[in-house]
Amino acid sequence: MSKKFPIVLIIDDAQKFREFCEFVIKRTTKWIRVYVAKDGLEGLKMYEQYEPDLILLDLNMPKVDGFDVLKYIIKKDKNTKIIVTTSYDDSQENINRVIKLGAISFLAKPMNHIILMKTVSDALYNGKTTGLNNVKSTVSNLH
Repeated sequence: MSKKFPIVLIIDDAQKFREFCEFVIKRTTKWIRVYVAKDGLEGLKMYEQYEPDLILLDLNMPKVDGFDVLKYIIKKDKNTKIIVTTSYDDSQENINRVIKLGAISFLAKPMNHIILMKTVSDALYNGKTTGLNNVKSTVSNLH
């Protein structure tokens, strides 16, 4: 199946955060298709249905948590880029863990619209993110 426009899937149990991300992405770019899921289980179903190019993924969710969603998708599909969205108080250990599992980056919540769109654009067009959000090399250098 050939896609005309990139697809972003937002998987997060916080309704206000889902609405913020969806609004910012749709308002900023008319050519990105955005879908939202309220928990990990719904997110996995939507992943199978829409085959997104990019996923914004929360870690702490009911039914299926973000770690399990990440592991499932990375095992099945190395092309879908996953950015974990996490609160400022999340541990460095969790951040290191998601990067090791295959997430390309993380975004600390809350965030402003500029950081969100810079990260989404970088991930879709360059296959990675830049600046402070690109922690993959940092984590690998620690070991």
